[in-house]
Amino acid sequence: MRTKTHRTSKNLEIEVKLKVSNLQKLRARIRRLGFRELEHRKFEDNWVLDFPEKPLLKKDCLLRLRQFGGKYLLTFKAPPSKSAPFKTREELETGIADGATFREILKRLGLVLSFRYQKYRSLFACKESTRSKNVVLGLDETPVGNYLEIEGAPDMIRVVADQLGYSREDYITQSYYEIYARNKPRSQNREMTFVK
Repeated sequence: MRTKTHRTSKNLEIEVKLKVSNLQKLRARIRRLGFRELEHRKFEDNWVLDFPEKPLLKKDCLLRLRQFGGKYLLTFKAPPSKSAPFKTREELETGIADGATFREILKRLGLVLSFRYQKYRSLFACKESTRSKNVVLGLDETPVGNYLEIEGAPDMIRVVADQLGYSREDYITQSYYEIYARNKPRSQNREMTFVK
């Protein structure tokens, strides 16, 4: 989730997901903590790409093309470190001017669609004057449930999660692919997309 956020090194992403049972109540709690909404419920489409032999997946890496708010982002994520209870990994990300053409370039280089997932995402950040200013919240509505991603420094992730009523036992470090594989309806294919 690339926004102005805390990273202990230039490209280090530290985050957790939390299962959300009531979106309206959580939105109200987030606002009471002083977070303001940067993006309201924008549709997001994600294509995870790999070569047919799945070398990236085998190394626990990820190459993703994301469309969000009319923009495209290409992201590479290195394997996560074993830093429980958080998901910590190197992340390299850059904007792409023409997502459709870039997908075709990747296809011609031999990359194939490994997993596709969609969600509606709302983004929140805190006012500059608070300790939580380097924390970014992503409230995700997905086909397999609603989740809150908290990204920032470990101590601030703990503080914000606690203030929202979550404990360390609630932390989820799995990717959406892993969550989908665990929860997917038998009738659906490998794409976590909304039924049209």
